[in-house]
Order: sequence, then structure tokens, then C-alpha cells
Amino acid sequence: MKTIGIPFGVGVLAILLTGPGWAAEPLKIGYVDMQRALNQCEAGQEAKRVITAEVDKISKTMEAKQKELTRLREELEKRGSILNENVRREKEKDFQNKTREVQRMQRDFEDDIRRKDREYTDRVLRDLAKIAQKIGEEGKYTIILEANQPAIVYISKALDLTDEVIKQANAQKSK
Repeated sequence: MKTIGIPFGVGVLAILLTGPGWAAEPLKIGYVDMQRALNQCEAGQEAKRVITAEVDKISKTMEAKQKELTRLREELEKRGSILNENVRREKEKDFQNKTREVQRMQRDFEDDIRRKDREYTDRVLRDLAKIAQKIGEEGKYTIILEANQPAIVYISKALDLTDEVIKQANAQKSK
């Protein structure tokens, strides 16, 4: 146990003694809440509006398809007993095919929306990260952390740069 303690103590002492030489600049730390910046910056809000408009458009299309399916089902239920057996089977088969088509269309729409949302979000987050990096370089920060990382236990609000990132993102968007 003592053999581990001595080299460790010597290592810590060496770091402490050489520390002032390599740490001539003061330690400056900040953090950014990227999720809040994404939700509040104009680019993030615009992306959210675009995705919402897409979802609304797709919802209207899907409602129309669902109404058509409902109409076909009701027609089958009402007239199914008086129809010729072959005609009834043909209509049932047509109804099942259209149901599968609508389900497939629904899955494709959902996948497309998820992909577009991910693309928009990634693009805005990359832009925000570049802005945070620029702020770090210009402000001579030693480190800027992402506030939502699980390893961070405490962060002083005085270090929060999120509003500055949002402000610069909006200014950049205006250009």
C-alpha cells in the first residue's frame, strides 16, 4: 500500500510545483445548454416550424386515406351480405390491400419526418457548436462544457453562455 502512495504523492507534488508555469493564463470555464439554445434560437424554431408544417400536411393526407378506408369498410359491411360471393371477396381483398398501403404510407411518412427532424437538428447543433467554439476562442475560455452531460454535477449560473450563443446565432441568421 505504501509503495503505491509514495509515487502517487510524488506525482501530485510534481504537478503542483510545475502547475504555475504552464497555467500562466487564468482558468476560464463556461457552459452552454445546447438543448435550450436549439429550442430558443431562430434557426431551431424555424426548423421546428418546418417539421410541424410537414407533420400537419402528412396528417391531412393520412386523415383522407383513413376516411376512404372507413367508407370502404362501411360499404362492405352494409352491402357485403347482398353481394355476389366473388364480388364480395374481391372488395374485401381490395380493402385489405388499401389498408396495408395506408399502413406502409404511415410508416414511410414517420420515417421521413424523423429523418428530416434529425437533419435539421444536427445542422442547427453543428452551427451552435461552431458559435460556442468561436465564443471560447474570442473569450479566451479554457473549456466550455455542454450543460446536459450527465457527468456535470454543479455549474454556476455565472458561467452560462447559452444566451450569448442564442444571440449570436440569431444575429448570424439575420445576415
